[in-house]
Amino acid sequence: MLRNAFIVLICLSFGAPALADDPSCPDAAVRVSVLLMPPPQRDSAQTRAELQELLHLQKSRTPEQVKQAKDDDHRTVERFLAGTGIKLEQLSPAAKHLFDCISSAVREAVHEAKTSFVRTRPYRVEGNKLHVLKTLSDKDSSSYPSGHATYGAAVGLVLTEIFPEKKREIQKRIQDYGYSRLVSGAHFRSDVYAGQIAGAAIAASLLSNEAFRDELKNVRIELRKAAGMAP
Repeated sequence: MLRNAFIVLICLSFGAPALADDPSCPDAAVRVSVLLMPPPQRDSAQTRAELQELLHLQKSRTPEQVKQAKDDDHRTVERFLAGTGIKLEQLSPAAKHLFDCISSAVREAVHEAKTSFVRTRPYRVEGNKLHVLKTLSDKDSSSYPSGHATYGAAVGLVLTEIFPEKKREIQKRIQDYGYSRLVSGAHFRSDVYAGQIAGAAIAASLLSNEAFRDELKNVRIELRKAAGMAP
């Protein structure tokens, strides 16, 4: 509880102007570049060790891990819920709006941080020898923090408010969702850790917003019913 309150205080202290794409979404007001420590330097021992970890994972990854990493490249709540034991056939417009708002908050906060830190992706490091399990593009964003890990933590922590009895499964999924970025070679471990911190801050900020909580109450009833759970 105290940890969450501390995160909210940081979020509010370093708030930015309205960032959400959709004006009907609450402003999460999280300056991730202020919240996070800078990433390891490109030529540091930590970066070299993290790159070696990715090469080791590349050699040892199983077909099941490869499939999951490729599937997890899709950043949606439906994909996140896969493997948690929570099945939702379709999101209503209200639920879609709620999760779109989370996605928007993540996108804007992560963009601000990536633009500030500009860390080179592991597969762009000279002589990296990585075979990445994602489609590469010259328009790929920089590495720190991981947007996927940020999204996974933010959406996962909001989902624990909807399905508290599935808290353990959702927390495990947050970890798995971030780990997929290592298996794929898309991010360094410190990118994933930073993303999870950023996602927790975004979730705490949104959950402290009265309008968001009011919207969440209605969506909670709907999604629990859709998942076959008691209100």
